[in-house]
Amino acid sequence: MDKPWKVIFAFVAVFIAGAIFGGVFTLRTSGKRWAGPPAPKVRIEKRPATPGPGAAAGQASGTAPTMMRQFTQRLKLTPEQRKAISPILARAAEDWQRLRRENVENTTRVNERMYADVAAQLSPEQRAELEVMRKQMQERIRHARERAGVPPRNAKPMGEPPPEGPRE
Repeated sequence: MDKPWKVIFAFVAVFIAGAIFGGVFTLRTSGKRWAGPPAPKVRIEKRPATPGPGAAAGQASGTAPTMMRQFTQRLKLTPEQRKAISPILARAAEDWQRLRRENVENTTRVNERMYADVAAQLSPEQRAELEVMRKQMQERIRHARERAGVPPRNAKPMGEPPPEGPRE
């Protein structure tokens, strides 16, 4: 190459274009603007879920009352319709809650199996590092749950062998 300055100039130009695009993209996706005061912070308080009419008394989710409110407002339900629809919504909310719980259990089971299968392929030093990685992941999940206000689960820790034993 008799003109290396062209290659250097091309690399610098690509770098600068990437920096400009990345900055603009970051500002747009984060919702920040170039000018103006920062938007006021609004504190959203979580209300305890209260069962709607006809909902199960022990229902942990506020889904059924929220849906009943939406259906009542948008569909202009009569009191008879609300009375008939309420048990349907309560049952659906219970089903959704059960599915969420099963999803967490299945995800945990997959993680446990993955860690056990990966550990079987590693040296003792690598297994120790894998355990450190697993604990760091658990800690990140725990912190994320705390920030979201989700109560801690009473589940066994990830990484234990799956209940059915090793896969073949």
